[in-house]
Amino acid sequence: MSLIWQTVVTSVHRLGTARWGYVAAALALYVGSLFLVAGRWQRFLRMLGASVSVWRAALAGVAGIAVGNLIPSSRLGGEACRIALVRRSGTVTWQQATVAAVWDRLSEVPPICVLVIMAVIALRDLPSRWRTLGLAVAALAVLIAAALGVRMLRRSSSTLAGWRERLALDKLRFSVFTVAVGLSSLLWLQDFLRLTCATRAFGVVLSPTKMATLCVLTMIGGIVPAVAGLGPVEGSLVAGLMAFGVDLPTAAAITAAERLVSYGFSTSVGSLVVALLGGRSLWSAIRRRTPADQSP
Repeated sequence: MSLIWQTVVTSVHRLGTARWGYVAAALALYVGSLFLVAGRWQRFLRMLGASVSVWRAALAGVAGIAVGNLIPSSRLGGEACRIALVRRSGTVTWQQATVAAVWDRLSEVPPICVLVIMAVIALRDLPSRWRTLGLAVAALAVLIAAALGVRMLRRSSSTLAGWRERLALDKLRFSVFTVAVGLSSLLWLQDFLRLTCATRAFGVVLSPTKMATLCVLTMIGGIVPAVAGLGPVEGSLVAGLMAFGVDLPTAAAITAAERLVSYGFSTSVGSLVVALLGGRSLWSAIRRRTPADQSP
């Protein structure tokens, strides 16, 4: 018990030594990422004939993140909140918003693949015990993704033709998807740079492949169900930093600074957006969707 307390005290002391200019830069990068996501989603909405401003899409996005952070197993809840808020502009249907959200997420696959390749390169240089742990985490992530995929398939009775209609493949334009992939690449570059700022704030310098590994670890931690969105991301980030030779107090301080930006800011601002735009009526709107509206 005394060892745990000593670690906490040392971590808090280490947090006080942060160069807050780097933390401010991390916050600026995160705020910019909200508008990158908004612009990406806006392009898909316009492709489907809907109209929404980047500002409205950004507000809906940060509100969705807050809901996703606060409610266990709530990734879909966060997306539903994002869709419900953007619909309040009056020019977007449930179907348009949902289909655009699906393509919005699919556009992240190429840059994520690049990060995974970089992470695999970094794993080769780790000691055997950390390499084994990394492979175990990767296997767990694959199993979770597969389970989610099977669950979606079981819930759907659609044929391939049905999915073609649901995803509006006839309206998909290659130019729109290409630009979206470019925006997604900038978004993940922002994640990379934000984590770099968090580590530099405490004098830790890591190679690009190691930073990419940390990005992948935070992504994996983000898909694991957790109470109030806390636990898996922080544990993954601390473990990754320690695997790269960072001591526990410094790893904890880096994680606290990064999560102050990515979790604290988004949750507080997003919760405020939900409250100002009518949290109770928003939740009712999500639950009152008609079967026709629910079909993407």
